[in-house]
Amino acid sequence: MAEPEKRSDDIPAPTQARVPRASDRKMNAYVEPDVQDAIKRAQFWTQTQPNGYRTFSDLVEDVLRVKAQELADEYNDGEPFPPIPDGKLRQGRPIGR
Repeated sequence: MAEPEKRSDDIPAPTQARVPRASDRKMNAYVEPDVQDAIKRAQFWTQTQPNGYRTFSDLVEDVLRVKAQELADEYNDGEPFPPIPDGKLRQGRPIGR
């Protein structure tokens, strides 16, 4: 049996979001539609939970921070990677992807 559809007035007010800082920068990335949908739904339906994310940006920042640390742990002895030399960051999707 399917769960009843939740209406927006059934959703309690979310907890307070982190206030953006002046140093925050917008980031763009190409993401497959199914991944976009899944993460947006996850944020929306968990935003009022104790460990939920009030905003999509809060969730994305946390996911990126965790993944960056995982990569540093695996490939750089747990230390932050050094800065990227000017002009060396590739833009766009890899060819063939």
